[in-house]
Amino acid sequence: MEKKSEQFPKREERVLYSGKSGGVPEKPERVRSSRKSARRVGNKNRKTAKKWKWTPKRAGIGAGVVLLVLLFFVFFYKNGTEVFVGENSMGILSDTSVTAETLVTNLEAQLAASVGTNVQINEEIRTEKLHVGGDRKKDVCTMEYLMPKLRNAVTYKVEASVIFVDGGAVAPLATQEEANQVLTDLKAPYLPQDETSNAEVSFVETVTIENQFVDSAEILSAEDAMTVLTSTTPVTTTHTVQTGDTLARIAAEYDMTLEELYAANPGTSATIVVGQTLNVTQQKPMVSVKSVETQVLTTVEKKQYETQYDDTQPASYQRVIQQGRDGQKKSTIQITRINGFVTEEKEISKEIIQEPVTEIILRGTQ
Repeated sequence: MEKKSEQFPKREERVLYSGKSGGVPEKPERVRSSRKSARRVGNKNRKTAKKWKWTPKRAGIGAGVVLLVLLFFVFFYKNGTEVFVGENSMGILSDTSVTAETLVTNLEAQLAASVGTNVQINEEIRTEKLHVGGDRKKDVCTMEYLMPKLRNAVTYKVEASVIFVDGGAVAPLATQEEANQVLTDLKAPYLPQDETSNAEVSFVETVTIENQFVDSAEILSAEDAMTVLTSTTPVTTTHTVQTGDTLARIAAEYDMTLEELYAANPGTSATIVVGQTLNVTQQKPMVSVKSVETQVLTTVEKKQYETQYDDTQPASYQRVIQQGRDGQKKSTIQITRINGFVTEEKEISKEIIQEPVTEIILRGTQ
C-alpha cells in the first residue's frame, strides 16, 4: 500500500483550475508571481507603519510647526493700515487696501470744496501696513472718523493766479479773471481815446500770468495788486544836455530837486554846456506801459527862393521871372511813448504829393 502523502502531487506539481467546470488551468508561474507581489506589498505597508510610528520626538516637531504658523500670523500677518501725518499717527484702518495717495486725493478734494479752489497739502501723509493685535486694537477707527482728524492735522496752499514780471512772482490773485483785469487796468490810462487811432499798447517788461500754489494769506486783492505793480524804485541813469536845457528844467524832468541834482553831480556849476552828461535819478515803476502809434501827417514843403541879377537894369529893378509854389508831403510817423512820455518819433515812410517850385526873382545891379 502506498503512503498517503504520495496520493497527492507535490506542491510544485499541483495545477490550479478555475472554479468553473472545464476551466482552463492557469499557468503556475503567474500565480506564484501574484502571491509574491502580494506578500511584498504587505511587508512594505507593515514597514511604513512601523517607520511612521508616532513618538514624543515627532509630537514635539509637530507642535513646533504649529507654533511657528501661529507666530507668523501674530507678528507678520498684516490686517490693518496705520495712517501718519509726518511722524504723528492719526489712527488705524482695518482696510489694508488704503494707500497714502488715495487719502491725499480725497482730503484735497474735501478741502477744495470748502475753500472754492484747488489746494495742495503741505505735510506728508503716509501709510504703513501692520498686524493689529493686543493694545493696538483700540486705535482702529473708521474712515469717517479719520478724515476730519486729518483735516485738522494738515495745512495747505491754495491755487492762485500769480502775475510775474520778468520771471519774478509779484502779485498772486485769487482767480485768472482778477489777474487779467488788473493788467487791463494798468494799460487803461495809455489806451488811445480816439477810436481811429491804431496805437498798440503793451508792457515794456515781460508780464505773464501763471497758476501756482501759495499760502492763502499771500493772495492780494485787485487794489493791492495795482499798488504793488505801480510802485516805483529809484534808478540812476544819465542825461545828455541838449540845447535849451537848464539845471532847473532837467531836475523837473526827472522829478528831482536842484539840491538832489547837485548832490548826484559833485563839482557841477550852474553853467552847463550842450553835450555834457549829468547823473540823474529816475523813479522806475515795476511795470511800464509802452504805446506805439502810427500817424499819417500831411505837411507843407515851403517853396525856395532864387535871386538872379541883371547888370543892364538899375538896382531898383525887380521882377519875378518864375512863380514859386509850396509843395505837399504825406509822411507816416511812428511815435513811441513810455508811460505817456514820448521817447521816440521817427518817419517810417513819405510820399510827395506835390513838389515845391522855386520862385526866381530877377534884380538889377546898376
